[in-house]
Amino acid sequence: MNFSMNSLALIISLVALFLGAFCAWQNYSLNKLKKIFFSGAQAQNLESVIYALKNEIKTDRDQIKNLEENLINLRNNSTFAIQKVGLVRFNPFDDGGGNFSFSLALMDAHNCGVVITSMHGRQQNRIYTKKLESGKSDTQLSEEEIQAIDLANTKFQKT
Repeated sequence: MNFSMNSLALIISLVALFLGAFCAWQNYSLNKLKKIFFSGAQAQNLESVIYALKNEIKTDRDQIKNLEENLINLRNNSTFAIQKVGLVRFNPFDDGGGNFSFSLALMDAHNCGVVITSMHGRQQNRIYTKKLESGKSDTQLSEEEIQAIDLANTKFQKT
């Protein structure tokens, strides 16, 4: 019985020694992490660091919310900027020359804008503009102007 008591005491001692070594290793690791976490000169204690991080997170959330609102406003306002462009070059005269004439459609997301047509001839150059509302003009559009509007609409892909 004396042998079993000594064996039991030895086993308990070894387990206690192992647990002590494990706790010492955990303490060393925790101290190492603490030094890394509190390495700044400003850090006094854990509570002040947590409050500072909480305030930073709140500020960041407010800034993100503000940026999201600005992005929504920008998306809403950008629909009135020129987004669709269509260019058609052509030769209006059968007597030769080149494709120096053109029709240029410039429209926003609501198909409002202008069509600019330049008619180039040997002696002169004429430029015409026609206002567009919802893709339609109050004056008659030429075939090339209609092609420029169609081209602008087919190239445009809403995101």
